[in-house]
Amino acid sequence: MTDTTQNIPASTPRRPGIAIVIYLLFLATGMSGLIYQVVWQRYLLNIFGSTIYSISTVLSAFMGGLALGSWLFGRWAEKSRRPLLAYGAFEVLIGAMALAVPLMLRVLDPLFGAIYQSIGSNFLLFSLVRFVVVFVVLLIPTTLMGGTLPLLAKFVSPHGGGAGLRVGLLYSLNTFGAVFGTFLSGFYLIRHFGISKTVAIAAGINFAAGVIALLLSKAFVGSGASGSTSLSAIQLSPAARRRVALILITYFISGFAALGLEVAWSRALVFTFELLKNTTYAFTAMLTTFLVGIALGSAVMTPLADRQRNPLRLFAALQVLIGFAAILSFFMIYFKCYSIGEDWIREYDNSDQGIRWNASILLVFLKTSAAMLLPTFCMGLAFPVAVRAIAEETGGAAASVGRLYALNTLGAILGSFATGFLLLPSLGIGNTIFLLGALQLLAGVALVVLDETETGAQKAVLPILGAAALVVGFIYMPRPTRFQRDTALERIIHYKEGPLATVSVGENSLGFRTIYVDNVGVAGTDPMLLTDQKSLAHVPMLLLENPKSALTVGFGSGGASYSYTLYPEMERVDCVEITKTVVEAAPTLVDSNHNIVMYRPEYRRRTGQDPPGMIPLWNDGGASGWYKLDKRYGVVLDDARSYLRLSGAKYDIIATDCTDLRYKSNANLYDLEYFKLTREHITDDGMVVVWMPLGGLSDEAMRVALRTFYKVFPEMQVFYMNNEPTHYILLLGTKKPLTVDVDLLKKRLGQGAVAKDLAEIHLNSPEKILSCFVNGPEGLSKVLAGDLLNTEDFPYLEFESPRFGYGDAPILDNLDTLYKFANDPAKLVKEPEKHGEFLKSLEKYMSAVPDIIAGHRFYRKVQVHEANAAYMAAAAKNPVDSSVKKLLNFDELVRRAQGQPNDLFSRAQLGFLLSEQKRDSEAVTYLNELIQLYDSLPGPQRDQGARYMKPALEELSKLYERNGQPDKAAEFKAKAAKFPAPKADDAK
Repeated sequence: MTDTTQNIPASTPRRPGIAIVIYLLFLATGMSGLIYQVVWQRYLLNIFGSTIYSISTVLSAFMGGLALGSWLFGRWAEKSRRPLLAYGAFEVLIGAMALAVPLMLRVLDPLFGAIYQSIGSNFLLFSLVRFVVVFVVLLIPTTLMGGTLPLLAKFVSPHGGGAGLRVGLLYSLNTFGAVFGTFLSGFYLIRHFGISKTVAIAAGINFAAGVIALLLSKAFVGSGASGSTSLSAIQLSPAARRRVALILITYFISGFAALGLEVAWSRALVFTFELLKNTTYAFTAMLTTFLVGIALGSAVMTPLADRQRNPLRLFAALQVLIGFAAILSFFMIYFKCYSIGEDWIREYDNSDQGIRWNASILLVFLKTSAAMLLPTFCMGLAFPVAVRAIAEETGGAAASVGRLYALNTLGAILGSFATGFLLLPSLGIGNTIFLLGALQLLAGVALVVLDETETGAQKAVLPILGAAALVVGFIYMPRPTRFQRDTALERIIHYKEGPLATVSVGENSLGFRTIYVDNVGVAGTDPMLLTDQKSLAHVPMLLLENPKSALTVGFGSGGASYSYTLYPEMERVDCVEITKTVVEAAPTLVDSNHNIVMYRPEYRRRTGQDPPGMIPLWNDGGASGWYKLDKRYGVVLDDARSYLRLSGAKYDIIATDCTDLRYKSNANLYDLEYFKLTREHITDDGMVVVWMPLGGLSDEAMRVALRTFYKVFPEMQVFYMNNEPTHYILLLGTKKPLTVDVDLLKKRLGQGAVAKDLAEIHLNSPEKILSCFVNGPEGLSKVLAGDLLNTEDFPYLEFESPRFGYGDAPILDNLDTLYKFANDPAKLVKEPEKHGEFLKSLEKYMSAVPDIIAGHRFYRKVQVHEANAAYMAAAAKNPVDSSVKKLLNFDELVRRAQGQPNDLFSRAQLGFLLSEQKRDSEAVTYLNELIQLYDSLPGPQRDQGARYMKPALEELSKLYERNGQPDKAAEFKAKAAKFPAPKADDAK
């Protein structure tokens, strides 16, 4: 065993107190480093958008600087006489540069716009220029960060003595610091202090660490090992050089696999999170767990590394173990993580307290740990062993640590790129995890096979174990691997794992379809989701006087895009969509998009030409097989902020169709800066329309979202599409006060295609459209008193929204708040004196709105009979509203009865509800179907269905009595007497 106590130079602190301080400094700066990574990524995503290209650019720029610093300063540190002094200076400079980075990025923003205008059509060239500029901005602080580990490695182990212990301890503590930095920034700092103050806190840590290190360095003036020899200058035997090269290459592969696995794990695990899904808290928890595993592994191995007689063999064994654990992680995610904590999953609390927050966070950590902890723990074990193995060959710690860290980081960059751009789209998530695990495993096997010091049986053990693991894993690998699962109520009909997200389409038992992005429903074909998409187009088109161009933010099911193209006066309709995979799901959602885009590859393959009348959708000459029919329509693959900021394009309408604020980066489409950006990019007579959920928001969060929009658009309006019990509102922002030309509104509604499209959702009358108006500036000024806004610097909604449940109570409570301050839509009418009859009709529509809203409230509470009474009251006040007639049909129950032959419940409910509406013949039909179905059921199902029989027979008796058939009434009354009375609420 190597003696690590002899020949320790003077630069190693002799007093334990000083050593502890040095190690604690590195722990603290590990925390600040991860805070910077989180915060800088947010800055850059706000500038460039959340595309896979921008995310990869950020990661490459950040980690590339770390790699460069490790490599450069690893060589320099080996020769340094005062590494602690240099370390202190580096930390001060890092803090200063961290404060400067946001300012530099803001200064460069106009430059990016100018570059885009000049070369924007050349996407690859623009991406390259942007990458270079960003890399240069981050190069100084990240290069300095990369140099800190080699400098402290030199300080604590100048000649490599005890390198495994001392450098491993540095690495472990720095990684634990990264854990704290990730957790604090994601769960506390940004939420409570905002981004700028979080940066200031992190910079303060660097300044403090730098000053302390500078003060401590005075105790070691001239005591450095001036005779240290750099790694490149050491004369190694050919065998030693080969072993060093093998270690470096293997650790490069390890970095490649580690970051690739992190990307793949995060994409897989979101499907197992029922509550938090892909929120900012879920991603913070996953990154925290990833780093915890590495930190724990390093901490465990650090005191053991220097005791290893053959560190190279152990290093190889650990690579095999990492690979095995990575492959095992797939099986954990696919077969176990879905069921972990099943008893907690649906414990929603629909009160104002939101979801069970602590339980949902714990659930994410449990599932993430089950998948990640073992492989990341093994990754952490490997670093001290690698340092020990390479230091044994070279005798120097600083340069070897620098090269190890640099190559591992370079591998991480390439692994992230390759996984996102190549492996996931081509192989899928499951196969990618298996491949990366196999790569890691084979790297360990190769290390043993190529090591000339290994002989005999020892050389065969790892290859045999590795081969066995690969074969077993391959045999039991499920095919295909779909992380979006079929359920009892929905089957998956489309599933594709793209570079940025996994997109799937499910069809439920009623025949309606929903498109999901990373397990979050975003659009679909049921009446409420159709209303969502269509209203984003029709409301602004019907209210504005002369719109000719529109931009929709988000493709969804393609419904909004289609509805815009129905207006012949439109000259340009663009859609900016961040995820190409979403557009590629369009053929499964034709009921919504009516083939606004089509996939026709077979025609071009057969003829070499485009199909007649079709235009290539992408700029590929039709090579991809994607086409459109309308030359006015186009899809831009980009982030909305990036596209608007860089293109300079202006539109009459910008419609933001975001999903739930809780997920991913959705909340940044509700911040002050985005709303200002949209205002800058509409014409003077234009409109911004924003889809905003009512659910998933506390009262304060809803007010913050509205207040932020109101700050930019003081002339804003709020619409609630009351044709269905919808879960959202529309925010309408204009530069001028909105007035409605009734004649123009009627004219546009009279256009055949427009009328047909709106008739699908029963919004095809001008009075109905205006009856959906809720608030104008007058009412909103009372709701929105206060100062708190959602901004880039203080992203309140991103961190607050996930803490609140998406049950029905928040939807209803938030809607009630808005209606308490409702305004009269008649005030919107231009020249009201000319439209007396219209205003009388509108008044009749408005008189029924309170009953419609009451009905929606009851319907969402599954109190269908109370909902029926409210809708009937609305119909009595305004018999011409076709949407109320549709609501009284209870189409969901009708579809259930039609699609499920053995469904007693739906037939019973329809019979009772239609009887209440005096639709006696229809009620009799459903109740007789119920009785016939009951008689045909097998024993156990008859026992379950018996609870419906007495109420159904009694209801039939009343119906026959009411319709002058006393004999039949008596017959069914007698039959009813044979059945026991149902328990409360069983039948109705």
